[in-house]
Amino acid sequence: MTHDLVIRGGLVVDGTGARARVADVAVDGAVITDVVEAGSAGAATKEIDAAGLVVTPGFVDIHTHLDAQVAWDPLGTSSSWHGVTSVVMGNCGVTFAPADQRTASTSPT
Repeated sequence: MTHDLVIRGGLVVDGTGARARVADVAVDGAVITDVVEAGSAGAATKEIDAAGLVVTPGFVDIHTHLDAQVAWDPLGTSSSWHGVTSVVMGNCGVTFAPADQRTASTSPT
């Protein structure tokens, strides 16, 4: 079987509490289909050499202050640069919505 993607030879920290290990991570579609001993994942359409790097699942940041930042940085680079793939926003009581006058509702007086 040829995998869509194999991330080869990275130090895998899987988030389960298991010891980190050097392994290959095979991905098919949007699903991790195998994590096996380094060098044994087989063929792949695309490969990433992760030797010397750490491979982890995406992190979810449940407390951010990105509410304003997304107006000028829609990629949330301060989070994504650190492995965060999902964020929860608006939980600190700060919000900038509605930010566009065309979508603002008026309050009854």
